[in-house]
Amino acid sequence: MQCPRAVLFDLDDTLAESFHAPAPETLEGLKKLLGHIPIAIMTGAGFPRMQEQFLSAIENAAGIERFYLFPTSTSECYVYREGSWQQLYSIKLTHEERTRIKQIIEKVVAGSEILSAVRGFGERMIDHEAQVAFTLVGVDAPKDVKDTWDIDGSKRQFLKSELQRATSEFEVLLGGRTTVDITKKGVNKFHGVTWLSKELGIPPQEMLYVGDAFFEGGNDAVVIPTGIQTRSVSGPAETPQVINELLAACKA
Repeated sequence: MQCPRAVLFDLDDTLAESFHAPAPETLEGLKKLLGHIPIAIMTGAGFPRMQEQFLSAIENAAGIERFYLFPTSTSECYVYREGSWQQLYSIKLTHEERTRIKQIIEKVVAGSEILSAVRGFGERMIDHEAQVAFTLVGVDAPKDVKDTWDIDGSKRQFLKSELQRATSEFEVLLGGRTTVDITKKGVNKFHGVTWLSKELGIPPQEMLYVGDAFFEGGNDAVVIPTGIQTRSVSGPAETPQVINELLAACKA
């Protein structure tokens, strides 16, 4: 592996199990890597969740000023400057748009025997203002439920296609293993990669994106047309090895 000029990571099912914090080993690896190259996290998760779960563990890292967070499917961007997290941009949905999205989701689920039969654990609809996230199994679903409810991905693909059929005015994305994320049209990880490329002055071809969902319809697949280098992982257990490979390459 050659050292890229910047590395971008997906969060859920890449750096961490869905809706959980990255393991301490992973966070330590990220902190070391920040000493060599800029790092970004692009995720459907909201900024408050990341701040609550793990950001305090990385704020003291050398090079923290070149750590970029792109929550809610890159509809927002945050950096750590002058002792606090500062928002560089936000592409918010209006109240009316979010209300319409929720109504569309509820209608699609209620109208499908396949989807309405799925048991939910806890909250299903998460309103991030810049994005509406929906998980059929709920944010509190046990890990074995999250891992087995839709092994072949057919239920989420069906939900995604039905939502796309119901509306053409929003972006419908698959996030992690359980979630469908909806943002403004054109707001996805392609947008995040191109924005960061301009911000850093680094061509996408000289950056690396690490994710788990490069399959057709996966929320990582949209970065491929940017020309960015990609590395697929099977899950969070594999990612520390990728970080170690990057550290070895970037120290050379």
